[in-house]
Amino acid sequence: MSPQVGRGFNRDKWNDVEQYCRQLTKSYANVYVCTGPLFLPRREEDGKLYVKYQVIGQNHVSVPTHFYKVVVCESSTGELDLESFLLPNVEIDDSVPIASFHVPLETIERASGLLIFDKLSQKKFKKINGQKVGWF
Repeated sequence: MSPQVGRGFNRDKWNDVEQYCRQLTKSYANVYVCTGPLFLPRREEDGKLYVKYQVIGQNHVSVPTHFYKVVVCESSTGELDLESFLLPNVEIDDSVPIASFHVPLETIERASGLLIFDKLSQKKFKKINGQKVGWF
């Protein structure tokens, strides 16, 4: 569990991403999801990058600056699609489409220090973030 901004994020835009993932289960034979928190740097007034985040409660629980979700969808014929999302843990306007939060998988892997679905060859993906790849 990680603290999330309620209105505009958890109850809204992040929920939109989660609902989207649930909808994918109606179109694909298998849907695999990896999700988590991130603590990303931002540029401060002095021009330098700093990792800065809020802590809450008596136990000083860290509040992530961002959350990611990586989704691999497998069709009944074995074709794979991948989508990776990176959202800031802030209030996000309802009019912002979830596709605007697509990022390359490598961005999330670099930020998290994780290799996500690394046993799947990139060559196997028919689509990445909604865009056709390869010779399909």
